[in-house]
Amino acid sequence: MSNAVNQDGKQINISDSVSINARVTAQSGTGSLAQMVCETAWSPSTYVCQANDSNAADHGNDSTHTALSFNGGKNYGPGDQCTTLGTVVGISGSGVTAALTVVLVSSLTTVTVPAGAVRSDNK
Repeated sequence: MSNAVNQDGKQINISDSVSINARVTAQSGTGSLAQMVCETAWSPSTYVCQANDSNAADHGNDSTHTALSFNGGKNYGPGDQCTTLGTVVGISGSGVTAALTVVLVSSLTTVTVPAGAVRSDNK
């Protein structure tokens, strides 16, 4: 059992599916394979993901919203909120500041984020 706690106060365990809540701060490239630099509200902590590792609201296809999300190719970009999807494969520490190692859903990239920045499927 883990002592890591998500933003809802729920315990996080290895193999939990998580949603990392973040804001895009920078983007390189376009489409579903664009590289997104994302910042969580905790720490602040940053990580890099592929555009299609995240869900986002559709902001329309214009010059500032050229990345395509996981949920049906919605357009988003820098300054927008996103929810990056993945599975916990490692936990270090405890509470909301525990470091979670997460494998992302599309790119299979591994990122490390604070537990307090995620929601998880553990009830």
